[in-house]
Amino acid sequence: MSVILENNQWHVSIHVPFTFNLPDTVSNLKFLLVFLRLLIGKSGVNLLTFQQIADLFNYPDRRNVHNFWQEFEQHSHDILAYLSRKIDLIDCIPRIESFVTNNLLMPLSVMYQEFTGQAKLTMSFATFCKYASQISAISVLKQAQKLLSEKTAGGDAIHLLKLLAGQHNVPVICDEFLEQIETPDTKSTQKPAKSKLYSSLERKNLCLLVHYLVGSGMNFETIALLLNTCKATVSNLWHEIVDLQSLILNSIAKWSGKVSIDEKYVKIKGIPHYVISIVDFVTGIPLFLDLYPDTKKTSYEACFRTFKHIYRRNPTLIVSDGSKALAAARETVFPKVHFQLCKFHKIRNLFKRISQCHLSESKDRYFKHKIMNIFKRETVSGRKKGMLCLTFITPPAAAAYIKNNIIGNWRHLSKGLTSNASERWNRKIKKVVSGRYGLKSADTTRNLVFSLWLKELVDKGKPILRQESHIATLNISQLCQENVDWLHLDHFFSIAAKKAA
Repeated sequence: MSVILENNQWHVSIHVPFTFNLPDTVSNLKFLLVFLRLLIGKSGVNLLTFQQIADLFNYPDRRNVHNFWQEFEQHSHDILAYLSRKIDLIDCIPRIESFVTNNLLMPLSVMYQEFTGQAKLTMSFATFCKYASQISAISVLKQAQKLLSEKTAGGDAIHLLKLLAGQHNVPVICDEFLEQIETPDTKSTQKPAKSKLYSSLERKNLCLLVHYLVGSGMNFETIALLLNTCKATVSNLWHEIVDLQSLILNSIAKWSGKVSIDEKYVKIKGIPHYVISIVDFVTGIPLFLDLYPDTKKTSYEACFRTFKHIYRRNPTLIVSDGSKALAAARETVFPKVHFQLCKFHKIRNLFKRISQCHLSESKDRYFKHKIMNIFKRETVSGRKKGMLCLTFITPPAAAAYIKNNIIGNWRHLSKGLTSNASERWNRKIKKVVSGRYGLKSADTTRNLVFSLWLKELVDKGKPILRQESHIATLNISQLCQENVDWLHLDHFFSIAAKKAA
């Protein structure tokens, strides 16, 4: 027998027959499957094929052995790593650094789910936190300082900074920065910027006023005339609060537990995007919304998971349309939550199928009128009986839809609920978006719908807001009195009159 180390590999040659015994354990079996495949004859060919090894262990297929060999190769032929199934993901640190820096406002748990989903990696949350604590702190600190100075970042961002503070080579600025966060009463040595605004609070209120006016449908040029400033200044004020979404979410304290979810199609540079909104079914006020690239299961699931992380309890009822992707996401995140399908969507789809049957105008109107009357019946049994009767008199295409999509889902239509709350909110999104000449970026679109969300909370959200929150104490009338240039309103109307002429 000879053992030679050459080119970073151990060459083992066995010149005589030998035997050995091993206890029957999972690790020993994994070792034997790989060991037998490693044996090479004098001709340089493997002594045993995968099929021969499978036969020795009474496996039904060669793939039972080949899968173990692939796992061995994935661990770079390191037998210890292969047996322990530990995969070193240290090469992912640069990718984690880039993802964390660009998504610093995202909660750590959601950040972990999004990163592993995009990177298609199997990694535990503890491992993600371990590697996140090893990333370069400079870029993260710059972004965090910008966000935390405006008080828009949550506790997860501070948690991440504390992970970074454990590094041996982290700059001293990290410790100083954390001290400033933990002791907010410390006097700042930085000189205030020269401005007609006397405090950062006044500046923030002015930014929120601009958001409110944008959410009301005004364009930058009109707002600039009202405030007697230039259009660029209005644009800067509108973009200054970098995470209006966090400010809004931190202000909401109550919700009914019943929610309605729907999506609104928007086009950004000709590319379809969707605003997915979760609206309180009772009050009609949005509880969470964001922009997503599609309406696949992953988008709905990300929306549901973020909502669950923010509000920390499951809804008691979810009302939605019959989207299969939405249903799959709901089953994944809220498998035990009751849900109802929207009656309005079912009626609309049934009307569409009746219209496609090329009936006479009177017959078409008769069926649609009858459907509306059936859904208006007070009792559940009365509505179901009416639907069953319709299957005998309507055309085959409409009858098939009634059987499969209405009666077949009757348990989730028994309450006769509609997603009117979401539909009303979607109409408001359409109105504020259609007033623009063109949406140029996802950030602009998100900021636009967040402005509308802020306006909705200021106008109707007093009962659900935290009483001490900034939005609850916002007095739009007073802000208008303080900031609108009343002396130049005649100039505003004269320009408006000229443009109208």
